[in-house]
Amino acid sequence: MDHGMATKPDFPQAAARWDRFWRGEHPQPLVAAVVPKDGMEPVPKPSTYAQGPDLDPAAFAEQTVRWAETHDFLGAAIPFVYLEFAADQFSTFLGADLRFPTPGEGGWPIHPYETCPLEDIHIQFQPEGVWWNRIASLAETIQRRAGDGVMIASPTLVANLDSLVALRGAQTVLMDLMDAPEQVKRLLGEITAAHGEILAAFADLLHYRERGSINRHGMYSSSAINVPQCDFSCMIGPAMFDEFVLPCLREEFARFGGGEYHLDGPDAIRHLPSLCSIQDLHVIQWVAGAGDTRRDWSDLYREIDRLGKGQILGGSRQQLDRWADGFTAGRLFWTGFGRTPRAEVEQALADYGW
Repeated sequence: MDHGMATKPDFPQAAARWDRFWRGEHPQPLVAAVVPKDGMEPVPKPSTYAQGPDLDPAAFAEQTVRWAETHDFLGAAIPFVYLEFAADQFSTFLGADLRFPTPGEGGWPIHPYETCPLEDIHIQFQPEGVWWNRIASLAETIQRRAGDGVMIASPTLVANLDSLVALRGAQTVLMDLMDAPEQVKRLLGEITAAHGEILAAFADLLHYRERGSINRHGMYSSSAINVPQCDFSCMIGPAMFDEFVLPCLREEFARFGGGEYHLDGPDAIRHLPSLCSIQDLHVIQWVAGAGDTRRDWSDLYREIDRLGKGQILGGSRQQLDRWADGFTAGRLFWTGFGRTPRAEVEQALADYGW
């Protein structure tokens, strides 16, 4: 991408580095930091989760612009805002609705097919739906106000078994897997097809061909990018994962210019060997989920590295140096330095080639 951004003058250089990163041609970590501009009162980044269904699109767009104007985006950081009202937003494009039981914490899907016989269910993209229109309208409002100054990350396309759970409920899907595996595979095929259609719709809405795209973690690609996952994998064993989930994930990842997987919770770790067999999966983001967030997960980081995949981490300069020297697989994205003083952040960026 050869165009610049008013909020990030070195965008072309950063975009080129991101593309080299995905091709495995960037030997150093990609380091990102978002810091307040000197002498300006920083405006916080707006959150669709925090505001929920009562969000005012014009006010959200204005706050997005003011946030970008009052911060500097250093290194691999690119100004973007993330549009999603629920972790299962993808399911709303397939017919689910959302409820918001706790203000400020995002929505939960209302399972539209929980009691339907499997043979009566046919899943497809519903671009006329309320939630697609709401997301599309919000994106268009932001684009009119921000122009090229801020990129937009689409909702995370949470497909495969996670999507089926959002449509039917976890307990129902567990029974489906045992009682009607072929029907489950048929529905997963429909979900995977809808995933491709929804990705294409976002490519048009957010101008991927002209601007590239960005995911919710700030990872950029000159083509399409997102964050595949299967949190439901915590509830099934490796054989079932390989039979039902892995084929879907292979198709999902094949659609992206950069592949990052969201690995959530200790019970999902058992699927690492299968995940790392996916050629188009480049980076794994580990979160402890219901596990102990205070635990030292260094052994897991080393295992991911041994299996040949990159990682997304953040923390102090000392931690960055440790993992930059310790990893051999490449593709390390360092998302920031916390409350480190700006001068130290800038020195770290300079030391890593920015």
